[in-house]
Amino acid sequence: MARLTLEERREAAIAATLRVIAVDGVEAATTRRIASEAKMGQSSIFYAFSSRDELLAAVVAHGVAQELDYMNGWLETLADYPEGEAPMEDLIRAGLLAFAENAITEPARQQVLIGLALYARRTPGLEHLAERLYDGYYDVGARVLDEAARISGCVWSRPTTDLAPTVIALSDGITLCWLGTGSRERVNAVVESAVTLILGYLE
Repeated sequence: MARLTLEERREAAIAATLRVIAVDGVEAATTRRIASEAKMGQSSIFYAFSSRDELLAAVVAHGVAQELDYMNGWLETLADYPEGEAPMEDLIRAGLLAFAENAITEPARQQVLIGLALYARRTPGLEHLAERLYDGYYDVGARVLDEAARISGCVWSRPTTDLAPTVIALSDGITLCWLGTGSRERVNAVVESAVTLILGYLE
């Protein structure tokens, strides 16, 4: 069997850690459990990472990068809309429903991201990773609002950088609604309330 390179060991350990967290949470991601999931010895884990905290920091950074790539891809789809193509209400509803569908179809991914963000916030030295995740969310949220205004011809009553944290809080609420209830009906109700709230910021 070919000997894994350092980068391959790192990638295998990160992937295994994500699988463990998806099933049992961050607390279950011990080096023993990760090594078993990755089908490698604990010594291989410590060859690739100096400590469990260093491994978890790499996992957080990986999760942040993946989520921001996903959100930027979502934003790129709006760039194809010409101006005046759709009413603001339809754009906001479609965007939130697309976000909800992602939470519904990939609940494990959402659970992992929530767990990683909370872990980073309470771990000294990793706080910046959670901040990076939400700064990225806010940046994408503001750009989505800018694109929605361009497409609909509407004007926001406040800068989109000020509105973005509210939009992201609403999307977090949609995610938690699904993870907590598993009810599409309740998720749809939250989406409709979110649409009404966001439209209240139009001039």
